[in-house]
Amino acid sequence: MPQLDITMFLTQYRWTLLVLFLLFFLLVFFVLPMIKMNWLIRKSVIKSGTVLGGYLGQTKEVVFI
Repeated sequence: MPQLDITMFLTQYRWTLLVLFLLFFLLVFFVLPMIKMNWLIRKSVIKSGTVLGGYLGQTKEVVFI
């Protein structure tokens, strides 16, 4: 049975580790920093928007659908 052959198993294991490592590397060094940067920008815009909105007499309304 080829599924239990040790040479096939080790090859599949190495490829799996390689792919998972590359995926982890891409997530940690490219995707997560972009998400964090967008989150910080949104946080600062929301924070500054509430301050300006209070001075301009604007109110925010929350709508649930």
